[in-house]
Amino acid sequence: MTVILYIAAGISLFSMLLCLPRQIHMLQQASYYNLRYMAWLRGNWSRGATLAAMTALLQILLCFLGPMSHIPLLCLCVISGVIRAYLAFKRLNTAIKKLVYTARVKRMIVSAALIAAALEAVMIIFIKDDTSAALFTAGCVLLCVLVPAVLIFVNILNRPLELFIAYMYVLAAKKILKRHTGMKIIGITGSYGKTSTKFFLGRMLSEKYNTLVTPESYNTLMGVVRTVREYLKSGTQVFVVEMGARKPRDIKRIARLTHPEMGIITSVGPQHLDTFHTVERIIKTKFELSDEVMKNGGVMYLNGDNEYIRENAPENNTVFFGTGGGCGCTAEDIRYSRDGSQFTIKSGDIEIPVSTRLLGTHNVLNILAAASVALDLGLSPDELKYAVLSLAPVSHRLEMKPFLNGSVLIDDAFNANPSGSLEAVRVLGSFEGMRKIIVTPGLVELADKEYEHNYNLGLAAGKTCDVVILVGQQRAVPMTDAIKTLPFDTENLHVVDSFKQAMEILEKITDQNTAVLFENDLPDNYLK
Repeated sequence: MTVILYIAAGISLFSMLLCLPRQIHMLQQASYYNLRYMAWLRGNWSRGATLAAMTALLQILLCFLGPMSHIPLLCLCVISGVIRAYLAFKRLNTAIKKLVYTARVKRMIVSAALIAAALEAVMIIFIKDDTSAALFTAGCVLLCVLVPAVLIFVNILNRPLELFIAYMYVLAAKKILKRHTGMKIIGITGSYGKTSTKFFLGRMLSEKYNTLVTPESYNTLMGVVRTVREYLKSGTQVFVVEMGARKPRDIKRIARLTHPEMGIITSVGPQHLDTFHTVERIIKTKFELSDEVMKNGGVMYLNGDNEYIRENAPENNTVFFGTGGGCGCTAEDIRYSRDGSQFTIKSGDIEIPVSTRLLGTHNVLNILAAASVALDLGLSPDELKYAVLSLAPVSHRLEMKPFLNGSVLIDDAFNANPSGSLEAVRVLGSFEGMRKIIVTPGLVELADKEYEHNYNLGLAAGKTCDVVILVGQQRAVPMTDAIKTLPFDTENLHVVDSFKQAMEILEKITDQNTAVLFENDLPDNYLK
């Protein structure tokens, strides 16, 4: 009967491996930080997890009740393993943001598989009687339930290897960059707006130069390293680098790799407070780009409308852009319509009337940021005017699209900051004469300011929208609290568990006279 225990232990370890991708998915969305992954675990204990734990206790009990219980144990291991694996893969397939099977993910899966194989080998070689086999089988069953603990252990175990691999990739990127003498490097950072500004600047500069921008949202050190290794060509004249940060020194590491001669700070605000803790640390981190640019004798382009930036700007080699006074590059006569925005760019003696399909004041500021650099790099007014006219919305950032039943969708799913979210609601409010609907799960990573900013978003939505759909029962609380203080018909307030349920409501209530705003589309590790 010991053989049956061997088989039961093997099935448990195999089902552990099948459940592992779901947990790796959540760890990946937590940027491979164990503490953030553990925070997700604490907030996502469910009835399913309780049932799995009770099933495991029953399986462990069956290990020790003697040979007559081993057949039921084997059957229970098979059934529970199949169910757990099915649920894990179902969640993977229905996830908002899919698991990316990077080399790191594959190494984690291989490491877990080797651990499982080693455990099975230990059982076969060293365990000789039913009692010791039962103990070992009970441990394997327990591991199947404690997949998160296994994953955290694997993440810690692999860390030295991951650091070494990252170091070698960084060295390779440095060698490539050294060969590109004469290439202009421009760094862009900010609490928000950096991705849009990067693409806008890349489009403008492509009128005159062979330009490379970091693709998609590649804004980490390793994302920039990958861009250098895979995309940088010998003829590249300008390299535009987006620099993101979740903790202090993140931008310094990217800046020291790339040595930018020009830099843009688009904004500073309360973002990622769960890791930065204070706005002061955010400011210091964003200005790590300025420190490197100044060391290289370069010029910084700063958002003059942002109070934090103005107060901390260096005295020399600085150009401000904005809609207020005292800026070297300004936007005047701003007008919005369903067709986009029109305004005049003023820089010194130059005045350039421009039109764009893009909506919102923050997009005007992002265009100004890019335009101020482009003009200093020699673009003519006509080249700039044409480039602005041809700008396409960055995917999922106030992107206007046809939607259900002839309605209009304002897709702002990738916007996750307080200022940008309020601006998106204002843009929705500009659609006069149309029924206005917002779908949002709210804002995250704002530490003790999270309730306050979500409350403010709820107030803005309640004052502007005819229908409010909130995704996530717990995260909806501050927005619901705010809306209940307004003369808002609560029959038009819906709190749902998923975006799928939100879509079911939208299918019933949208028509050609409806504008729908998707504001923030949180990854799965935040939805609850």
